[in-house]
Amino acid sequence: MTSDEIRGKIQYYEQLIAGYIEEKVQREKELEELDLLKARVSDLQSRFGDRQAQRQRSLSMLAAMPQRNRIYPAYCSGMQELLTGQMFVRTYEGLTDARQKVAGKQGDIMSLLEDCERRIRSADSSMAYWKARLQETLAAEMKQAEEANV
Repeated sequence: MTSDEIRGKIQYYEQLIAGYIEEKVQREKELEELDLLKARVSDLQSRFGDRQAQRQRSLSMLAAMPQRNRIYPAYCSGMQELLTGQMFVRTYEGLTDARQKVAGKQGDIMSLLEDCERRIRSADSSMAYWKARLQETLAAEMKQAEEANV
């Protein structure tokens, strides 16, 4: 193999590595965005739970007050259902599911990142091999040139 052919292989691996690095940077950005999204969902869930707890405390204080009319118990019962019923549970669980989906996507991207790093190492290793071969080939070509000149 000639030194020019080996240089072509080295250039190929340099371009391959550059592409892998670009992909890695993109994956890292995606991971950062998912981290932000997960934090937002967690914050939203926390605020939602806190707000519901505050409303329940307010309702408990209201329920402890003496009853003033016939509508009052129905109101308290209806509000209690809103604060602890299926709608609340579905919403809270939906936020938990959203966090879990984000975490799953983060895991997928981490796997892609690891694969990207593995491909970079592999291409780097191949490029190092071809660089060593280039040195050997250049030395052999120089020796041949010297012998031809003698």
